[in-house]
Amino acid sequence: MSTILQKQNHSIFEEIEMHPAWQGHISGLAGEKMLRGKKTPYLFLLRKGELENDYYVTFVAPDFTIHHQPFVLMEDESGWNYENGGPPPSIYLKMAFNDIIHCIMHCNKVDCIAFRGNA
Repeated sequence: MSTILQKQNHSIFEEIEMHPAWQGHISGLAGEKMLRGKKTPYLFLLRKGELENDYYVTFVAPDFTIHHQPFVLMEDESGWNYENGGPPPSIYLKMAFNDIIHCIMHCNKVDCIAFRGNA
């Protein structure tokens, strides 16, 4: 687990659920409705997926379409890692989740903007 997470005594799962963009267990359609019409590329929300440790980043793409990027989180004594179908398939991380959202979305870190609306 990362030093940042150890200091806060939060698991990576708790960190996601405390993130300002967290919307909980909502459908992809509900997430799309929340972002539809927004003209801010990489505006994103986080939502729970269908299975345990399964999540989505739903975001506005540069062409203003809505994308749903799934990812799976795992945590063990080495830290935590995620998989989202892109190379490399699994990366062990020793940092806060907020520092890697751009990797999951395949964009630059400075471009990510958390959607802070309510579900």
